[in-house]
Order: sequence, then C-alpha cells, then structure tokens
Amino acid sequence: MSFIFDLNCSKSKKVSGFTLLELVVVCAFIAVLTGMILPIYNRAMYSLRVRNSIQDITSTIRYAQEKAIAESREMRLLIDPKTNQISVVRIVEREGDKRKYEPISTNEGGAVMTLPETIKITRINAGKDKTTGMYYISCYPNGASDPAQIEIQTMDRRQNRIVIKSLGALGRFEVK
Repeated sequence: MSFIFDLNCSKSKKVSGFTLLELVVVCAFIAVLTGMILPIYNRAMYSLRVRNSIQDITSTIRYAQEKAIAESREMRLLIDPKTNQISVVRIVEREGDKRKYEPISTNEGGAVMTLPETIKITRINAGKDKTTGMYYISCYPNGASDPAQIEIQTMDRRQNRIVIKSLGALGRFEVK
C-alpha cells in the first residue's frame, strides 16, 4: 500500500478575506488621518465664523445706510462693546441735543446682532451717545455716514485684529 501525499493540496483551496493584521493597519491609518483632519477642520470652522461675523457687521452698516436713504431720515448703528451687540435704530424725535430712538423691527429686517463669544469689540472710534453710553455710527439720508473705526479681536491663539473703517462722506467702508 502506497500513499501519495499531495503537497499542493492546501494551495488549491483559496481562502478569501482579510487577516487581522491588515484590518489593524487600516484602522490605524484611518485613526491617524482623523487625528490630522480634526484640528484643520476646527480651525477652518473658526475662521469661517470670524469671516461671517465680519460680513454680518458690514451688512448691518450697509443696511443702515440703505434704510436711511429709503426713509429719508437719519439711522444709527448702535454698538455696545460690553455686550458685543450691534443694532440699527431710527431717530424718531429731536429736541435740541436729546433724541428719541426707535429700534428697527424684525419685520423690517432689523434685529439686535450679537457677536460670538470668541470675538470681542476692543476699540471703537465713533460717536458716543450721552444717554445710553453706547457708541454709534450715524447714517444720513444722502448716503453718507459718520467716520468711524471698529476694532475686533478674535480670541484664538494668534490674537488677530480686524479693523472695520467707515470712510464717512461717501458712505464707504473698508475691512483690514
């Protein structure tokens, strides 16, 4: 009796699938990529929030200018650095130096805009209302506005400083 052993027997059956080592390597690779992408994503989202806040401020200034022209009356952009809020009001009455304001309603597109906690108004060169103590930029019916400068500081590691400067007579402003 003779036995013939086939040494290629195990090669004829192909086993499909992944080994445990291959799965561990792929999982480690995915973990490393995720660890690298999350900080980049967070920085991108933060800079996007800062950019959107700056656009909100400039849009609010433009809105106050347009509203002043449309209603043929002075509008004011009130800036409160303590609460980080910006709002648009119209002047209803004038009695000498005293003025009465009326906030623009939300139906008219006005509302109080609050900046995110990571952005602080650090310096304002603008008019200061004696009764409320808030800073303001007046927008006139001819399209002009008071010259003003708002400095905003972001609260990240870099301490960025952004300057929004109203150029006055022509109602233009620039962001640096």
